[in-house]
Amino acid sequence: MDFSLALPDEICAELGARTRARRVQLNFSVEEMAQRIGVSYQTLSHFERHGKCSLSTFVRTLEALNATPDLQSVLVQQAQTIEDMRVKSAGSQRQRAYRKSRSSQ
Repeated sequence: MDFSLALPDEICAELGARTRARRVQLNFSVEEMAQRIGVSYQTLSHFERHGKCSLSTFVRTLEALNATPDLQSVLVQQAQTIEDMRVKSAGSQRQRAYRKSRSSQ
C-alpha cells in the first residue's frame, strides 16, 4: 500500500493488518501479545481488525514485535539544500495569525 495515496482510515487498517501478520509470524497468540503489551485481548484484536488504538498501545505493540526501529524515519526533519535555506531566509517575516476581535462577535 502506498500511504501517500491512502486515506487515514485505510492507513490505520493497513497498520493493524501488518501488526497481525507480524504477530502471527512470531507465533504469538492474541492473548499472549495483549498480555505482553498490557492491554486486553479485545483491545489488541480491535486494533488488528480496524487499526484503531492509542498511540501508546501502538508503540508498546511495536516494542513487543521488535519493530521500534521502523519508527526511525517517521517525522524526521527533511534536509534542506543551501538554496532552500537562502530562499526561506529572504522570505517575509513570520506573522501572527489573524484573530477576530471580540467586539465583532
